[in-house]
Amino acid sequence: MLGCHYSSLWEKLNREVKMGAYDQWNKLNPSEKAAILLYPVLAAVVPRAKDKAFSETKTRFGINGHNDKSDAFRHCYWSSLITRDAGVLAAITFTTAHENTPSNPPDEKAMDLHNNSVGIGIAIRRPLLATDKILSDACYKALTDGKLKVIKP
Repeated sequence: MLGCHYSSLWEKLNREVKMGAYDQWNKLNPSEKAAILLYPVLAAVVPRAKDKAFSETKTRFGINGHNDKSDAFRHCYWSSLITRDAGVLAAITFTTAHENTPSNPPDEKAMDLHNNSVGIGIAIRRPLLATDKILSDACYKALTDGKLKVIKP
């Protein structure tokens, strides 16, 4: 009986603990791995930017949708954070690599690449020490101004 308790506790802990670096590396596509080898700072920046982007999107929209306004915003914000924290070339290299999978439909790839480029541009036009809020607000404004692409309304 005691063994069952430890087993279920272990399963609960495994669900609650974030994915380790080894597991994250194994989920990357070959182009993403090449980008990180070229720009090692991405290994720390990308997971942090991803977590922030998902959290901020959930706060602003209540969901993390797919091909909708929340998705467009998330890509913009994610790429702006990577640009600020890792630099323009690293951000362009990684965000392009991220969309470089055979299973990514062409219209979704075009949408994501466009929204990533808007986010990169937003970070370029802000001071190096732009806060997360400044970048988030700028990406939201890009969305409301019609500068981000959306497949489904």
